[in-house]
Amino acid sequence: MQKMKNKNYANLVTFALVTMLNLCLVSCGGDDEESENISSKVTPLPQMSNVSLSYRSSVETVTLARDVQAEGATVSLKKGVSWINNIQLSGKVISFDVEENTGTSTGHRFDTLVVAVKGTRIGTICVTQARNPFSDSRLVWANENALYRKKALSTSELSGLEMTRLIYNLEKTTGGKDSYKNYPAFAFCIEMNHDPENNMEWYLPSEDEIRSYAHAQSYSGTPISKHNYWWSSSEDHIDGNAYNVYSGSIASRGAVFKGQDWWVVAFRNGKIEE
Repeated sequence: MQKMKNKNYANLVTFALVTMLNLCLVSCGGDDEESENISSKVTPLPQMSNVSLSYRSSVETVTLARDVQAEGATVSLKKGVSWINNIQLSGKVISFDVEENTGTSTGHRFDTLVVAVKGTRIGTICVTQARNPFSDSRLVWANENALYRKKALSTSELSGLEMTRLIYNLEKTTGGKDSYKNYPAFAFCIEMNHDPENNMEWYLPSEDEIRSYAHAQSYSGTPISKHNYWWSSSEDHIDGNAYNVYSGSIASRGAVFKGQDWWVVAFRNGKIEE
C-alpha cells in the first residue's frame, strides 16, 4: 500500500514538472519580434503606413496619433546601425535624417522605427528607400526563360503600372511556369517596391509615359539624354515585340525584339524621381 502511495506521489511530481516545463516553453518560445505583446498598462498607437522614399538624402517627419513624449516614450531603430540618423521625438512628431541610397545590388532598403514606453513597444513605422531609378547597365525586356519573349502578354494597350502588375503576377497566373524575374527590365523596377503585392509605386513606364516626359521634341538636358535607347513596357500586339524610346527624339522608332538590351528608368506615381 505504501509503495502504491509513493508511486502515485512520484507520478504527480513528474506531471507537475512536465506541466511547468511546457508552460515555460510556450511563454519563452512564442514571442515574435514583429508582433510583440503590448502591456495592458500602455495604449498602443494605431497602425501606421510605411514611409516610402526615393534614393535622395532628405529630412523626414512622421506625426503620431498622440503626444507619446509625455508618456515617456523613446524611438529607436530595430536594426540599430542604419542609414537613418539623428532621430528625435518632440511631442507627437518624430524627425530623422536619411542618407542617399548609393546601393545598386538591391532594389530598396528598409528599417523600422520602434516607439516604446519603458521598454514596451507601442508602435512601429517601416521606412523604405528605393535605389536610383536609372539602371546602371542595359537590361533585356525578357530573357530566354520568359514565356512571353516572342509573344505579347496582353491584347490591350496597358499603362506602365498595369503591365508591371501583370508581369509581377505571372508566377500566380502561370502556375509557377513563369516569373517576373524572367523580365529583367521589369524586375529592376518591381524590386524597388517594398510591398509590390499591395503597393506597386515603382514600375516600368509605357511608351506614352516616357514620351510625355520629353520637353519640346527631345530629351535634351534630361537624364534620358545620357543614353540612346530606353525600354518601355508597351508591346506590339501583332508580333510580340516591345517598344523602346530613342533619346534624341520622341518620334516613333518601331518595336524591337525583347531579347535586346536597353536602358531602364523606373517611374513612380506617373513621373521620374530625378
